[in-house]
Amino acid sequence: MHRVRQNLGVSTDVEQLPVADEVIRKTQIVDLARSVPLGMLLPLETSVLLTIAIKHFDASPLTKGLIAASGGLGLLVSPFVTSLTRHLGRTAMSMASAISLIGMAGFLLAATGPMPLFVIGVIIGLASANSILTLVTFTYDRNFPAHERGKRVGHGLTMKVAVSATLALAMGAWLNNHLDLWWIVVLGGAAASLALSFLHARMPTETIARVTGDQSRVWPHFELLNEDRQLRLTLIAWMFMGFGNLMLLPLRVEYLAQPKYGIEANPAKITLLTVAIPSVFRLVCTPVFGRLFDRISFFASRIIVNLLFALYVVAFFTGSSDLGLWIGAITIGIAIAGGDLMWMLWVTKFAPPGRVADYMGLHAFFTGTRAVSAPLVAFLVIDQLSLGWVAVISAALMVVSALVLVPEVRAERRIKRRKIDVEGVIDPIRVVGSD
Repeated sequence: MHRVRQNLGVSTDVEQLPVADEVIRKTQIVDLARSVPLGMLLPLETSVLLTIAIKHFDASPLTKGLIAASGGLGLLVSPFVTSLTRHLGRTAMSMASAISLIGMAGFLLAATGPMPLFVIGVIIGLASANSILTLVTFTYDRNFPAHERGKRVGHGLTMKVAVSATLALAMGAWLNNHLDLWWIVVLGGAAASLALSFLHARMPTETIARVTGDQSRVWPHFELLNEDRQLRLTLIAWMFMGFGNLMLLPLRVEYLAQPKYGIEANPAKITLLTVAIPSVFRLVCTPVFGRLFDRISFFASRIIVNLLFALYVVAFFTGSSDLGLWIGAITIGIAIAGGDLMWMLWVTKFAPPGRVADYMGLHAFFTGTRAVSAPLVAFLVIDQLSLGWVAVISAALMVVSALVLVPEVRAERRIKRRKIDVEGVIDPIRVVGSD
């Protein structure tokens, strides 16, 4: 689905060539293997570390906001990681391997004890894990054929979710019975980061092509926003959707854990509702979305996912009944199954050859800005507004995001109708001429 666009300063030797079967096979094997440590990191980032901060350290709103924003900080710096990788001439996954070691050091620091070191270590560990996503997407684009990229990446995501669902239950049960031994769970993050470093170093990889006049550049390619209307529109829609979603993701733990909301769930129930149940439905739905990504309109599928996120907000945050919590947990699992895949791969459908890393870097930068700011805003305003009002605002942003993309869906349908009309005129002429 690459569109015909100007080359935007990229050397012509980076056109996508047929991928060797051995590269596809080895990439798939390593990607499946790395899904295991990624599955260990997912519950840590989603809720476990925040649960430790609330239940063990009795953290302040600012501290909780900083922990929730850690992954966003990694996305915020990912374009600079891409530029540094390009400038040094290193391959994408060798740089990812080195950064994963930094993440390991962060988790080791977090496990040492006092809350300041815990917070600093968590920020380093989670930021490192997220800062390499641009490099991973670049590698997927180079190593997997376009017509089956969604399906192949979906295999790894499915494995990650299966592991995360199992480990989330184990982590929740451990904290429920041994909260004073929380540091053992954090050491699991260090082990996962070490395993990722080993596996990243073994994935087939390439250097990122240099852009003309761009050898020393460190800033994201903001000029692409002027040059590509669809990129601009999609990022605007994603900003509305992402800000609304990221405000509420950490507040799920707050909502379940704090007595003032009437639930006061223990760590086991928190991980069940925020990680385990969503993971089960992500596990089931990720292969479905992987195939849909390869076959249907991105804009239409994105609208469906946005509306699913809005539905989860309404179900999860509008009452304290177990039924609403379960419906919300199930719905967000289905929504994340599509959202994660689209987040990781959509630029491969829109970026010109050789610019996937730059498009993804810009996408990750804006994701990082909202991933850092949204949790901080959420924890700071929760004392001024009721959680119900925050949920209403978030759901409204998700609906607005879907509406922003409606014109693109209509435009795609008009193009398809024109194509059908043209074919309808041409075919009879061809038949008459052959008589």
